[in-house]
Amino acid sequence: MDKITIDYTAHENFIKNNRALYDETVRRFATGDDTLTPQELAQAYYATPFAGYKPLTELVKTANQLYRIRDYRVAYFMYLDALERDPFSLLLLKKAANASYFDGIDPEATQRLRASVKRLHEVIQATGDGTTPDTAFQVIQVSDEYQILYDIFHVKDVISQSVVKRDGAVVYDEMTVMILGEKEARKVYFAVYGETDDDMQDFFNRKKTY
Repeated sequence: MDKITIDYTAHENFIKNNRALYDETVRRFATGDDTLTPQELAQAYYATPFAGYKPLTELVKTANQLYRIRDYRVAYFMYLDALERDPFSLLLLKKAANASYFDGIDPEATQRLRASVKRLHEVIQATGDGTTPDTAFQVIQVSDEYQILYDIFHVKDVISQSVVKRDGAVVYDEMTVMILGEKEARKVYFAVYGETDDDMQDFFNRKKTY
């Protein structure tokens, strides 16, 4: 996949000027449309902070509690409801897929959700390699960072997380992690939407707490 460059001003304008196209892309993604190109998916994923969604945080917390006690069926439908407000959340997509699988609810949905996770992985990986701040992975919410760490790097332990500020404005999350099979810790870098001087407050308003 070609490298994907992020321009949040352009993504914000996309929402303002092409909301119907954005909504159609979200619908296609949710239904597992495999004709959706990586560029179309990236455009929608990185425009989502401007789409006006308010994630159903309390619903997700309840779903997670049910998931932990293996009430997968009820949790599954709660995750689906939550995805209506947070359509590209790697966490919700994975939880919904796992709940469906564990309870045997809908094999086709399980495959579709897992395929959606894989496609988002590919888009995020096309923004960088995470080895330096200059090549940080670009994500739209903190919870996506952790899913990339666990799914792509097979991290077994997050040792520390710190915020690194460079060039007077750009902020990166520096994650020190232990990876399965490695003896030394390594650092992985993420750039999360909103972590700049201008929109830091907006970032904290949007930041996931689950």
